[in-house]
Amino acid sequence: MSRNELEDQESWAIETFGLAEFGDLRLTDRLVQLAAALATDPGVSLPASLHGEAETVGAYRLLNNPVVTHEQILMPHLVQTRKVAARRAQVLMIGDTTGGNFSSHHALQGAGPVGRGSLSQGFFVQTVLARDAQTEELLGCAYQSPFVRQPAPVKETKGQEKQRARESQIWEQSVRGMGPVPKGSQWISVGDRGSDLFPFWQACQQLGYDLTIRVAQDRGVRGEQAEESADPNLFHLKSRARQLAAQDIRVLALPATNGHPARDAVVEISFEAVRVQPPIHNATLAKTELCLWVVRVWEPLPPAGVEQLEWLLLTSVPVLMIEDAWERVRWYRCRWFIDEFHKVLKSGCRLEDRRMHTVSALENLLAILTPIGLRLLRLRDLARLSPDQPATQLVSHEFVNIVALLDAHPQQEWTIRDLCCAIARFGGFLARTCDGFPGWQTLWNGWVFVQTVLLGVHLAAFLPSS
Repeated sequence: MSRNELEDQESWAIETFGLAEFGDLRLTDRLVQLAAALATDPGVSLPASLHGEAETVGAYRLLNNPVVTHEQILMPHLVQTRKVAARRAQVLMIGDTTGGNFSSHHALQGAGPVGRGSLSQGFFVQTVLARDAQTEELLGCAYQSPFVRQPAPVKETKGQEKQRARESQIWEQSVRGMGPVPKGSQWISVGDRGSDLFPFWQACQQLGYDLTIRVAQDRGVRGEQAEESADPNLFHLKSRARQLAAQDIRVLALPATNGHPARDAVVEISFEAVRVQPPIHNATLAKTELCLWVVRVWEPLPPAGVEQLEWLLLTSVPVLMIEDAWERVRWYRCRWFIDEFHKVLKSGCRLEDRRMHTVSALENLLAILTPIGLRLLRLRDLARLSPDQPATQLVSHEFVNIVALLDAHPQQEWTIRDLCCAIARFGGFLARTCDGFPGWQTLWNGWVFVQTVLLGVHLAAFLPSS
């Protein structure tokens, strides 16, 4: 992340959206202007961001323009991310689907059901984020596709259901949308249980992707060698994996989730090569088996009142030793990053609070907010990945001096860790010993505060002397 990307929203917006093609340069200019305004503080409304009637009306016209699409807006960022990923040796392509709930927006046109039943209305979005597998650096968004769920027709037969396009095909479409893996690079598709789809795995294989996913289906399997056994459990993936003996034990730090506090879990691990058989009745691209490795991580003695941790993973990257198995677990744990990204879109950028008349306008706004949300997360990641680098590699000397004065802790050499912790304190971070690194919310709230003070400093230079 360069100084321009952080401190100069206009330069960042030009670099991110300046190559968007609509057949009219005025639309591109309007897009860059809107992105720069939203990047300053993405949590406020469009009128509050743009500070004027003409600019606000122009922004709404852009988002509602039938010529402008989500794909066109986001394409420069997608292409840039894929180019960066092609230069990396090993990249995690972390995919997931989330739903945007706009049920309180009764005038919204084009929405479909989200969640269970038909009461909640909105749309879904499939996103793939690229992250360096070795450094865990966030590279950007490599693919994104919003879609509206279509209810199944009344009295639909099984035959008609099989002929109809399935929502699960969005996973296969994501890898086809990103294209074949470039030579010299290894792209690994990482997903949760929603990615346990045989056609998706076959599409990955066709296009040169590896995969590491969490198991949902108890599929038919065979061992690495042909085998005969009277135990039918050995031919079912979950039962077979659970019969493997533990091969190592470690402590994993688990983050807080859904009301459960963060904790350390003592887990065991085992792995084995398996030949996963194609489903008999469900769709496949070809009726051929896949040679994969199953990795099981489980908590043999969970604390009282706590649900036992168990992850069953399938990977196409060979697992030949215990360190390989733990590396696949680390890759899977990087999947949690996309959950944070969804929180940024909904909480930091307040996507579900936006009031547009159509889903297509919301999808266009999503395309602008996606790089902005990733920009928020990059700031947090820098505190974790490069904490001891000089702060002046990230921001200007002027910015560091302003933070030092506001924090009332002047020191000679500021590191990125010092800078980010000081900024986060302005956003509500307590910086206790037990708190660890600040989160993206306190960091961004503090960042907006410092930017406001810096703007005041620059404006003061134009005030007449008293």
